[in-house]
Amino acid sequence: MGGQDGYGFCPRCGAVMQEGVCRSCGYSTRRDADWQGSSAWQTGSGWQEPFHGQAQTGGQEPSLRPVKKQKKPGRSRVVAFTCAGIGILFLIAILVFMVISIRRVFDEVQKNTMPGYGYDSGNGYFGYGNPYDDSLPDGYGDSDDSNGYYKPDEKDDYYEEITDATSQDLDYKVIWESVSMRPDDSDDSCTYDGVYPVLRDEEGQEEEKFSSMNQKIRDMVCKYKDAYRDYASGISSSGYVTYMDEEKISVVVRHSFYEKKTTIPRVEAITFRVDNGEVISHEEMAHVDEELAWQFRSRNSHQNGTVEFVDELSDEKLMEYLKDEEDSVMFYTPVGLEVGFNYDGGWVTVTLKTGTL
Repeated sequence: MGGQDGYGFCPRCGAVMQEGVCRSCGYSTRRDADWQGSSAWQTGSGWQEPFHGQAQTGGQEPSLRPVKKQKKPGRSRVVAFTCAGIGILFLIAILVFMVISIRRVFDEVQKNTMPGYGYDSGNGYFGYGNPYDDSLPDGYGDSDDSNGYYKPDEKDDYYEEITDATSQDLDYKVIWESVSMRPDDSDDSCTYDGVYPVLRDEEGQEEEKFSSMNQKIRDMVCKYKDAYRDYASGISSSGYVTYMDEEKISVVVRHSFYEKKTTIPRVEAITFRVDNGEVISHEEMAHVDEELAWQFRSRNSHQNGTVEFVDELSDEKLMEYLKDEEDSVMFYTPVGLEVGFNYDGGWVTVTLKTGTL
């Protein structure tokens, strides 16, 4: 049959169609045409394009493209910053622990190496620091031959070197303070450093008599402070308590004047009566005469060996140096009375093993 009168054959089942509709299976060419012309393939329709541009078959509706679940913006950054912060805090904790550990080791070393002039940053004192602090371990500030420090003893033949000989069993105390001056220019090595003992009563207070004594000690230590820039590298002045008991105390200051290639030393000393703070004169400690000059020469040869300056002095000149108020030096030690003087380029003392103590 032809298609002029509306009849034809169904392309699906082969049965007779009339007016484009199969009388057997109900297939409709019009519905098929409408489907082909639908907007499923047009932009803006509710359908997605076939996957990878491939045409759908079997008359089925084209499938929708799957949409992936999106993460919240910035979430990964927050996680990264959080982890980084935790890591930084952990590193800081490690550094703090290391610093504290090193500081503890340093403090222990400081405690075990006193006396001597090692700065204790914990309490601001030098040398013995504050040995009366109850928080410090027993024996703090004590010394013996095992740690390398000289501990003078009355049995010694002579006094070997200037060092501290303090006691914690008296009715007054000795602590240490310091003074220093530094230039603004870090490359300038010209500085001043002073360390000196300060006397206090048992309660740690500065009585009137101690106030007067402390001022004299400080004046002696700081005697050359204003002139420190006259020397290439400045000056240091270290104070020592060479002897102390309930009746008297001797304080010695060792000055060092630093030139470019040499150091000029000088020693000064002062001795007080503890009960009233008065200064004990040299004449009260030892009478300078020909007998003392002879003893000085004999002790010098035994104690110091050859000192050309002393060997070249006459007895009269030697006595002048020992009597000179500016240059003579006398102070007590556990070994005996130390007697001597300063001269150009140095100083010399000898130990008199007498009953003057």
